[in-house]
Amino acid sequence: MKNRSALEIYKEGGAWWETEISHIQKNSIELRGYPIEELIGQLSYPQMLYLLLVGELLDDSKAALFESVLVAGADHGPRAPSIAAARMAVTCGISFNSSVATGVNLLGDIHGGAGEKAMRMLYEAKAAYDEHKDIKSAAKQVCQTWLARKEKIPGIGHQLHDDDPRVRRLYELSQTYVQQGDISGTYLRLAEAIRHELEQLKGKKITMNIDGVSAAIQCELNIPAEAAKGIFSLSRGMGIVAHAYEELTKGALVKGPCPNEERLVRYAGVGTRHLKEGERI
Repeated sequence: MKNRSALEIYKEGGAWWETEISHIQKNSIELRGYPIEELIGQLSYPQMLYLLLVGELLDDSKAALFESVLVAGADHGPRAPSIAAARMAVTCGISFNSSVATGVNLLGDIHGGAGEKAMRMLYEAKAAYDEHKDIKSAAKQVCQTWLARKEKIPGIGHQLHDDDPRVRRLYELSQTYVQQGDISGTYLRLAEAIRHELEQLKGKKITMNIDGVSAAIQCELNIPAEAAKGIFSLSRGMGIVAHAYEELTKGALVKGPCPNEERLVRYAGVGTRHLKEGERI
């Protein structure tokens, strides 16, 4: 859609705020057309998230698979910048919700954005697969396209894990859903084919990471790639809240990124120098 001025749209007869998500009136709340009282006690958190985001109800089986993605991404310890930032923020004495927001605000294209990139790649691969009806050819085409653009193939490799337990478990679960006919498994096969193609190109063992398998599962559920960072923020937000609260209970004050040790923070600028006598800036 071409971007247009909000004021222009309003002057042409549009409402200032227009939404297909919620209809709120006195004593009445409808979400995607469903009265809220019919949803409370009936929908799980992932089902509600899917309804608000996509506009459709997700059955219990698919919702459980979606939930597994949210659980898998919940925490990765203070090595993760978002977790560390939230904990540091707490020690600086700002409000708890602001500390949590500090952590969430670090989730972007580099830290937390690989899932969106992987989903975009997989949707491209699916389009190629629909055209050629061959998984390997689609994977090869996508790898060539991304590498030609000098873009890193997302969802592949991890700086710490070479056998990520989250990845293994999500693959096990997803295969069960494929066998039950809940999902097609096409995106999971494409993700594996892309991993294998890159492994062949690089000539070394390459593993799938949590972003890759999570992206494949979300593509199986027809979730838009543009929503991926928001979904990950909700997932990792659980860990951020827990870590921020733990740091709050410890009572540490003004914790920086690292201890004041020269080997950790080293000055690399010019040597000491002085203004000349009478010199003005």
